[in-house]
Amino acid sequence: MTLPAIDNTDATAYFAGTVREAAWVAVTDPDAQLIEAQRWLGALCWDETKDCCGRDFVEAYTSAVCELALALSANATAIIGGASSAGAVKKAQLGGLAVEYFEGGVATSARYGPNAPLVLQRFGWLGDILGCWLKVPTGSSRIIARVRS
Repeated sequence: MTLPAIDNTDATAYFAGTVREAAWVAVTDPDAQLIEAQRWLGALCWDETKDCCGRDFVEAYTSAVCELALALSANATAIIGGASSAGAVKKAQLGGLAVEYFEGGVATSARYGPNAPLVLQRFGWLGDILGCWLKVPTGSSRIIARVRS
């Protein structure tokens, strides 16, 4: 499947009239953000034979690229990079129960397991836009067995 190329004109048209229009207009290098978003989405596996309830793939892909580009403009290191969490640990402990918090960590999506592409782990909402056409593992491959004795 040849993926469509999304440029700044497409993204500006996509965001026009939305609550995110001002945020998109404020992006300092929209072309770079769109290229980065398309690199990540272009690396995914697509099932072009799927009928996704009559939805148009090009429209959904355009939405995903634009939304990912905007998200990356807010946090360029959300997928790869970012501050190290070494030394930035806060710990709460009560008896034997302890909880540790890491500052600067990157959230992951519970929808996609560790075998899924990193972009989907970080931005799980992409599955809401493109999920029908995506071919990815959705969970962990580990099986937990329970044995009664």
